[in-house]
Amino acid sequence: MKIEWRYSLVNNLPLIALWLTFLAFNGLSPRGWDRVSVPLVVLGGFWLVYYLLFERSYFKRHPEQRPGNHVISGLGWIMTFLIVMIAVIVLLKFNNSMIASPAILLGGFALISLIRDSLSVKKLSVEK
Repeated sequence: MKIEWRYSLVNNLPLIALWLTFLAFNGLSPRGWDRVSVPLVVLGGFWLVYYLLFERSYFKRHPEQRPGNHVISGLGWIMTFLIVMIAVIVLLKFNNSMIASPAILLGGFALISLIRDSLSVKKLSVEK
């Protein structure tokens, strides 16, 4: 199985930017849920610039990297399910600790997306 790291990185760069922005503005505070608006505005601006300047031209040059040309593999779904279950257990068990901070959870969701997309396969190889 080939790991699609380039597709995963291009597809999840805005989510990683949201996580880094949230870390920069709020740190690891468990009480940061009420301050999500500033990172979301920064993410909206970044996502627009990212799409207009990079993603459109990248997908024109590399049409095989488009999200519509990939299918999540069974291993990707299993890994996603396990990581989501661990994240839910951690969130419920450590509700007011630093582990349940928004920055840690956003980082976890970015990791979930990166792993899921890196374990995807191209549609052409599935159809063969």
